Amino acid sequence: MVDLFFIKTFVSVAKTGSFRIAAEKNFITQPAVSGHIKVLEQQLNCKLFERRGKKTFLTASGEIFLTYAENLLKTYEEARLQIDLIHNRLSGSIKLAAIYSIGMHELKTFLQTFIKKYPYIHIDIEYHHSDDLYELISNRKVDFGLLAYPKKLPGINSQIFNHDRLVLIQSSKNKIFLKSKITLKELNHIKYVALSEKTPTGLIIRDYLRSYKIYPDIISEYDNIETIKSIVEIGMGCSIIPRNTLYQNLKDKTLEIIPVSGLKLQRPVAVIYPTGKIFTKAAESFFKALTKKDPVK
Repeated sequence: MVDLFFIKTFVSVAKTGSFRIAAEKNFITQPAVSGHIKVLEQQLNCKLFERRGKKTFLTASGEIFLTYAENLLKTYEEARLQIDLIHNRLSGSIKLAAIYSIGMHELKTFLQTFIKKYPYIHIDIEYHHSDDLYELISNRKVDFGLLAYPKKLPGINSQIFNHDRLVLIQSSKNKIFLKSKITLKELNHIKYVALSEKTPTGLIIRDYLRSYKIYPDIISEYDNIETIKSIVEIGMGCSIIPRNTLYQNLKDKTLEIIPVSGLKLQRPVAVIYPTGKIFTKAAESFFKALTKKDPVK
């Protein structure tokens, strides 16, 4: 008998084309995803995916199974909703879209706590660039978007629910600065791995440094914070990134924060949603918990 969660994992891989992203969406490890797919392939006696270079594609058998898998999950969700109505349980589905740094770091602990309190609410999360989130919200493809530095746009409401401090990081082993604290001016001409100016946070950091006439030596620029951390870790340069993305790195002691006198930057983290949106009870519970109007414990 196949676990329904294995089928959900299969659909996630099919939709994203990535075992890694499927693992992140379902809050499990990548080896667990591989294990789920292996069990399904053994049960069905066929290959469901094939790799072409770094990409993952459905086989002909996988294409057929995907249709039935989606219908099965939909039927299960409908049945669960009807049963929950009888037992007066808060249930339903919430579809989120988030920028990667918020979805993987800012939201992780919150979602784990929320799901523990509301086990019958299903949350689906996908990752996009900031500009894509506004389009998804405008077209009502998702219930909520989560991003930094929200724009004021017609038809879209936003509410800030947190502020994340921006900090200077360097490798713990391959240090650039040997002092325990530096001044902002000491960043001038230092080797620096930049967060792309195409991201709102990257643009704010650039403008902030320029306002103080600080011009670091930018050796590379990325829009993915995880990539930046891996480059900094090997000692290629330092960087300024959100503090909340560093929990595991600080715990593992692969990166360290260097206090900078004069660096006072915080990025506002917000939830966006369509103007006039009528929330389901599940979505209302999520919104209130996220914005701390009804904190989850």
